[in-house]
Amino acid sequence: MLQGGETVLIAVSGGADSVALLDVLRDLRPALGLALACAHVHHGLRAEADADADFVQSLCEKLEVPFHLERVAVRREPPWEGLEAEARRARHAALEARAAGLGARRIATGHTADDQAETVLMRLLEGAGPRGLAGIAP
Repeated sequence: MLQGGETVLIAVSGGADSVALLDVLRDLRPALGLALACAHVHHGLRAEADADADFVQSLCEKLEVPFHLERVAVRREPPWEGLEAEARRARHAALEARAAGLGARRIATGHTADDQAETVLMRLLEGAGPRGLAGIAP
């Protein structure tokens, strides 16, 4: 999946899964010849959002990985698919824009088994076919 010499943007929320991913990729960076950057998306939806951003920024400084804070506005008017869906849409758009700006061909995200199960269930309820039921793509 990863090729030497490429830039990888790591999406880090501050949760255990994305922090572990950041740490592992940072450790593998020399052996794989990767250029890394970190993006934290600040939705402004939780009281802890500023603390999350500060934590990720401090971690990136410690690990010597460039940090990018992406502040997004989450749509709350029609057409509206619900808060989580709109936050996901805004997050993906922000990450894709940052990756393009950095010349990153890959965006790395950390997910737990619960995230995979939730994605499969959500897609099942939406009427997804077999490909959609595969869960989160690697």
